[in-house]
Amino acid sequence: MFVYPEVPVHVVKAIRSATVAIVVGHVNPDGDCIHSQIAAQKLLQQLGTEVHLVNAGPFSRKEIKRFEPLFAPHVDIQLKERNPLVLMVDCSTLDRIGYIADEIEGLSILTVDHHSSGTHVSDLSYIVPKSFSTSLNIMQLYKALDVEITLEIADHIFFGLATDTGFLKFIGSFRGETFRLMAELVDLGVSPNDIFDRMEGGNTLESQQFLAKLILGATSLVDGRLMIATETKEDLETYGATNRPSDSLYAHLLGVDDVEVVLYFKIVNQKTWEVGFRASHSSTVDVGAIASKFGGGGHRRAAGATIEDSYESIKEKLVTIISQSIDS
Repeated sequence: MFVYPEVPVHVVKAIRSATVAIVVGHVNPDGDCIHSQIAAQKLLQQLGTEVHLVNAGPFSRKEIKRFEPLFAPHVDIQLKERNPLVLMVDCSTLDRIGYIADEIEGLSILTVDHHSSGTHVSDLSYIVPKSFSTSLNIMQLYKALDVEITLEIADHIFFGLATDTGFLKFIGSFRGETFRLMAELVDLGVSPNDIFDRMEGGNTLESQQFLAKLILGATSLVDGRLMIATETKEDLETYGATNRPSDSLYAHLLGVDDVEVVLYFKIVNQKTWEVGFRASHSSTVDVGAIASKFGGGGHRRAAGATIEDSYESIKEKLVTIISQSIDS
């Protein structure tokens, strides 16, 4: 049975000692990142700390779009001169926060994450790779610091967990501790069905048309065990980046018989592609390890990387690596 490790004493001390703090998260944030940032902000505020939320964006996912006004896109020099503590959540390496890494250079950084890839920036961290979401790590900070978890905070923590687990689809056996933590949040008033509606509802017609276009254009490789979906510049012009149906696309393609891995190529420009990786629960392929070879990272079954090269070159390299991984 998995048990969350205790939050290190020096981490608790650093949080309690902070008078000013910045909470940053990774670029292209998802629900776990944004809700973990907000939950961390509320924690620090209850301790009397002045807190600033910063994220480079873009806020392209529909379920987090409404929170964008809460976040500054930069760390201004006046704030940096006050020597704030930086909480970096849902990522363990500075490259994942984009240009903000340069803006916080020289500041003390406390990392709270559930990804194990990359070289960690300092010993001031609470990283739990077996946790299903960073938001559950933030929940452990609340407990360690004996700070009340209000309904508002509980909602953020549950939402972060729900988005990072496909609304619990990725939770396997012998992980009852996650459901026990969820029960605590539900007992505080969180409504799972309301969160599901917020996650899965609110789709635009354009997003569903985009999904249909991507599925129709998907290619099957490696004897049907690898599926690749690719968007074009014209797709983005027609449907818009905010209508990218990433989660639905992965779910549909992984639902095809024998499929183990899905790649989603998202165009940045003709020489830069953001690639999303997903693996089925039965697959032995570690897509997080594959993504890390291209400067990205993530989990065993869900990862991503931004790669500078031609589409055909990236595709050829990935197909080769994945084919070898599937056959090994």
